Amino acid sequence: MPEDGGMRDHNSDALHDEKRMYSFVEEFARSKGLEQTLRALPYVLKMHEGQYRKGSRAVPYVVHPLMMTCHAISLGLSDDDLLCAALLHDVCEDCNVPVQDLPAGDAVRSAVALVTKDFEALRRSEDELKEYYSRISENRIACMVKVLDRCNNISGMAAAFSADKMNEYIAETEKYIYPMMDMIAEKYPEYKNAIFLIRYHMTSVIETVKQGI
Repeated sequence: MPEDGGMRDHNSDALHDEKRMYSFVEEFARSKGLEQTLRALPYVLKMHEGQYRKGSRAVPYVVHPLMMTCHAISLGLSDDDLLCAALLHDVCEDCNVPVQDLPAGDAVRSAVALVTKDFEALRRSEDELKEYYSRISENRIACMVKVLDRCNNISGMAAAFSADKMNEYIAETEKYIYPMMDMIAEKYPEYKNAIFLIRYHMTSVIETVKQGI
């Protein structure tokens, strides 16, 4: 029992165990010789230090990129650029780090730059949002990072979003992310199986959430 005498939520503990996720990614990256991913791990931990997931002061923000990277590995994805970009994808957006300062190569930096949002611009116009997704779709690494990011956010949105925000997020997913997944499966056959599983996961969560909104 915890010190306050209450019961611990063991499912939550296991889900948000950032040390275990860190070790899992580190061991995998070492076994595959993924040098960028190994450099990104301590860097992302440092950059997101003191940040927490939306709606929780108990879940460190770094859980998000770590979980995305674990998910990618579990789907059989082992590309160093992709895993490194998954780890670093929010550093520029959330930590005010210039993309050129990321400890990664040009392919990763380009992907991170594409997924980094200018929130003010996106709020001003639907055309800006359309263009944002269009640019991402032209980059193999960026579009896979975006899909993994959306899958992770969809999975936890019920605990962090209002009903209106969930409706908005689901609508954006159906308008932009689903077509992006179709494009990825057709254009990049190496990701076809991963996309099938991600789509199943996201659709299951979305349809369940819709029943409760």
